[in-house]
Amino acid sequence: MKSLIVGVVVAASMAAASLSAGRAPQVSQSVVDTWPVKWCQAQPGNTREQIVAIMGAPTGTSPTTIMWSAHQYQFNAFFDGKGTMEQLDVNTYSLSAAEKAAFKCETIRTRATVARATAKAAAKPPRTIPAPCSLVTEAEMSAILGVKMIAQPRAAGATECNYQAASGVSPAIKLTVDWGDGRIAMASAGLMNRREPGLTSPYDGIGDQAAAVGPALMIRTGEDLVTIVFTGVTDAPAKAKRIFDTAKGRM
Repeated sequence: MKSLIVGVVVAASMAAASLSAGRAPQVSQSVVDTWPVKWCQAQPGNTREQIVAIMGAPTGTSPTTIMWSAHQYQFNAFFDGKGTMEQLDVNTYSLSAAEKAAFKCETIRTRATVARATAKAAAKPPRTIPAPCSLVTEAEMSAILGVKMIAQPRAAGATECNYQAASGVSPAIKLTVDWGDGRIAMASAGLMNRREPGLTSPYDGIGDQAAAVGPALMIRTGEDLVTIVFTGVTDAPAKAKRIFDTAKGRM
């Protein structure tokens, strides 16, 4: 918290100095929108030249700080006496929930925090991704829907299984899992599905979060996103819970 407050104070001072000199830089929104991805490429220990090469021209500088500030974003890089970065801060005050969730790195990074994160990632065993149609078998989906179903996995590139009635065009289910994308997806969906206080959804209680977007039900479980798309399915909330509970036990 202290480092973030210091960063805000320094940034405000530099912005004021730039304005008083009549040199306030103008940065387009399209350029600003590229900053978050670039910022996460920069690392504590980089030199001034290295971070400028990544981020582009700064909007403010001081002997110990470089800042990129425009529109809704503000990034501050703090340097040690040798000219290398010792801390990187993001001021999130003006960011939306979706913009905050989209960050692929921590909002405050030091050499120590990066070293700890690297060690933790190295110690974590690789995750085994199950086959698409093994999360809910053909027989299990048939029992849930009460109709003989045929399961067909997507050819390649995703954990997706399509279930089609053995005869006729419905019911049909598409079950997809996006590994590690749950929080970002739900933050984006939350902007589209705000509810008045006190209102409930028939999907409440499924997973950690659930939101219906048209025929698709998006369910966050931990860091993962399960999406179920219904076609011609009656009593979808109850059947969605059975499908999710079956799949969850194998994720």
